[in-house]
Amino acid sequence: MSLLRSSLCTARSLTIARGLSTSAVRRDHFLDVDPAAFKARAIDGGSKPVLVDFYADWCQPCRVLSPVLKKLTGPETEFDLVTVDVDKHPELAGEFKVTALPTVVAFKDGKVKNKFLGFRSEADVKKFLTML
Repeated sequence: MSLLRSSLCTARSLTIARGLSTSAVRRDHFLDVDPAAFKARAIDGGSKPVLVDFYADWCQPCRVLSPVLKKLTGPETEFDLVTVDVDKHPELAGEFKVTALPTVVAFKDGKVKNKFLGFRSEADVKKFLTML
């Protein structure tokens, strides 16, 4: 009986140890930036294209689009992501003529290259990225 109990304890400890292992996921998304960080990343950020997601917490299509954008951007891709809450920073929304949410503006070499309004599927966002 003690051998069986010992085997069960060993099996449990292996399961617990296995369940606690994690791997680091590195993401260089710049979420909910202020105007200074926006300028540093989107305008002065370098040659890597930057998607700027203008959103609001109350906007349901924004909540659906954000995970798609996060999935398609980051250090392992050719694109960075910056998000701007238009309720906190209306001056940025005004400067880039954001009239609907979500609005995604693509910057390359510090200049606006393209943009889209409203929700887009993952396939549509991928197609948008290939045009940059």
